[in-house]
Amino acid sequence: MYTLKQLPEDFIVREVSNVSIKDSGKYTYVKIKKKNRNTVDVVKELAKQLRIKENTIGFAGSKDRNAVTEQLCSVFNVGKERLKDVTIDNVTIECVGHGNIPISLGDLEGNKFEIVVRNLDNISVEKISFVENYFDEQRFSKNNARIGKNLIKKEFSEAVKLIDNRRVQEHMPKTDSIGALRKLPLRMVRMYINAYQSYLWNEVVAEYLKSKGTIVKEIDYSLGTFIFVKDNGNLAGKKIPIIGFGSKEFESEDIKPLIQNIMNKERITYTDFIIKQIPELTLEGILRDVFVKVQDMSVGKVENDELNSGKKKIKVVFTLPKGSYATMVIRKMFGAT
Repeated sequence: MYTLKQLPEDFIVREVSNVSIKDSGKYTYVKIKKKNRNTVDVVKELAKQLRIKENTIGFAGSKDRNAVTEQLCSVFNVGKERLKDVTIDNVTIECVGHGNIPISLGDLEGNKFEIVVRNLDNISVEKISFVENYFDEQRFSKNNARIGKNLIKKEFSEAVKLIDNRRVQEHMPKTDSIGALRKLPLRMVRMYINAYQSYLWNEVVAEYLKSKGTIVKEIDYSLGTFIFVKDNGNLAGKKIPIIGFGSKEFESEDIKPLIQNIMNKERITYTDFIIKQIPELTLEGILRDVFVKVQDMSVGKVENDELNSGKKKIKVVFTLPKGSYATMVIRKMFGAT
């Protein structure tokens, strides 16, 4: 057993950016450092204070609320002087340069993490060089995956009922559910479908590893069970498609029956991911690595935990590729929370 994020400073995330920064351009690039703030909420407040639309602010990925994080954002047609007047609690904004390309989701190499693991008893920790690339709880929240399934099944009114958003709920009595959904930024509505796709992918990977790997840990989470296996060269480099429109063409022979089983269980088809009512939500399937490398890992000294009497703490530092979850590394190293 262990505790994460007892303090925001226990979980530090710094983006490893691939953005080319120049001296001029129509986009201003800013480094945003935040504590106990959600990326989307910070973007909303930044847009409000600058009196611009939210979709003119770009970022490469949403960072944890309960953490100290650092990331780049792009702001369209806003100069350095206007940014100086922005004040957001627990947020610092630094102009780092300009460019002619907005920052979009995925525009980064990866993330570097510094994590303090607390409330430990007996400690025997070994470095790991790879980790199963599951999507973790942060992806799913309370109802994200369920809303995503409602959307692809065209059960729009059911999806709207589950969305905890004032603009959506206020709009619902006045018009249809599709109109209510359009009150949300497109990337937020896509997030729900992505969450459902992520659940499906986790299920396929868990079944694949049960059949192909030597299991070392099984850890339950809100939507299923994570299966962790020993380092096995035969599994290295394996990719499994995230189910979506057109993903069938990426399926290898050993994966096809696993995907079909989960789709039958969920009563979905590939064409369900075509959403004619809101074409922008039609999402294709892509390949995702089953394992990712854990780079530049260091494990600190075991120390007394000043927040938990009689317990120990330890600091772990490592870098992961974009789209991978640091909490999955901690799960594999330390087990269940």
